[in-house]
Amino acid sequence: MQKYIAVVNPKMDEDDIAKLIRQGVAGAIFEISHQNYPVAMRLIDLVQKLARKYNRPVSLIQDVSGMQDPLDLQIGARGGVHWVATDNPEHVKLARGLNKLAGIIYKDRKLPKGMTVDSVMSSDFVDPDAEIAGHARGQIKHLIVEHKDQKLLDALSHIASHACAAGIAVQDLGLAQGLSHRRVGQKIIFAPKTDTAASKAAIYWGVHPVFGQTDIIGAIKNANILSRGSRMLDATQPRHITIHTI
Repeated sequence: MQKYIAVVNPKMDEDDIAKLIRQGVAGAIFEISHQNYPVAMRLIDLVQKLARKYNRPVSLIQDVSGMQDPLDLQIGARGGVHWVATDNPEHVKLARGLNKLAGIIYKDRKLPKGMTVDSVMSSDFVDPDAEIAGHARGQIKHLIVEHKDQKLLDALSHIASHACAAGIAVQDLGLAQGLSHRRVGQKIIFAPKTDTAASKAAIYWGVHPVFGQTDIIGAIKNANILSRGSRMLDATQPRHITIHTI
């Protein structure tokens, strides 16, 4: 399932953003400019609050392509953005130094030599992971490194298929990324240890992150990810895979 990202701005109020989250957007992309930092922080806090209220993790993506003052990025990093989008290699270095947990989206398919990023943004990808509504070059493709345990991915896909499972639940981001990259037929339910990881993963193809990983069945029901009576392969502990009926 391809994910959709909404452009948000400081003029949007709580009702505007709540509507987008209820409609199922996976990410919110925004800029911080004109040194209007209190307004920017209000926007970040509002998205995070409403994502929690509606039990829908949402990725916060800060576009710093037109940044004039490095403080703009510092404010976003401190505010808890999950992704940084840019077309400037210097911004990539700065973002890595400020927030090592944030993913980097480079706005060009042609990466500078020696530069490592997590994703690229362009247009006309054959099979994009996510798309930004109303953005001319707003398709995102994640550059996923092959998972170290391909046999485990094979086993999860095989068992889920034979069990007629509608979802596969994992706790490891690498497994969620690997299943996403394979475009499996089941919903990939990502139940990480932290809310930050859940929000960051929201823009991966087919991944349905959940808050409240201590009760995976309850979290799935609260988020309405799987319909009642459907089966789920629980691989949050890969050595003890189980099948649940929701």
